[in-house]
Amino acid sequence: MDVASDLAHWAGLVALLGFCGLALVSLVFGLPGTFLIFGVGLAYGALTGFTGVTWWTLAGLLALAVAAELVEFAATARGAGGAEKPSLRITIGAIGGAIAGGILSAPLLFGVGALFGAFGGAFGGAALAAASEGHDRGRALAHGFSALRGRVLGFVVKSAVAIVMIVWLTAAAF
Repeated sequence: MDVASDLAHWAGLVALLGFCGLALVSLVFGLPGTFLIFGVGLAYGALTGFTGVTWWTLAGLLALAVAAELVEFAATARGAGGAEKPSLRITIGAIGGAIAGGILSAPLLFGVGALFGAFGGAFGGAALAAASEGHDRGRALAHGFSALRGRVLGFVVKSAVAIVMIVWLTAAAF
């Protein structure tokens, strides 16, 4: 390799890592950062002729992105019940509350409010749904805390998968 191609390669890797870092941070704002990482990989692969980042790498990244989103969704939904299986109303309350809380809180704390709003929304949605089913206050709060734990677990797992995706993409680009 000559100096110009070495410089272009390293500049491309720095740009790849920079955009992947932004995609990782976007998770805090409630954005689908795993799909953004896939998009960065797709763009990098296209710009480099799919030599390092191949279609197989992209297929694996896409599978991880879909799995991360499903785990986050399922953790929020299933977490709403704690030890018992939540009713459909409590599950929908937890998911709807997380979405509404994330959207309504997004303008707060320079966008970071979306994360805390989603956590609080999952709690509130599940607790309100449980109360509407006739559960006492203690049981409704227990459902709310379970939904909160599930939402936090989903975020942590999704963030970990995003980091794995970045490592895989970076290794493929080298």
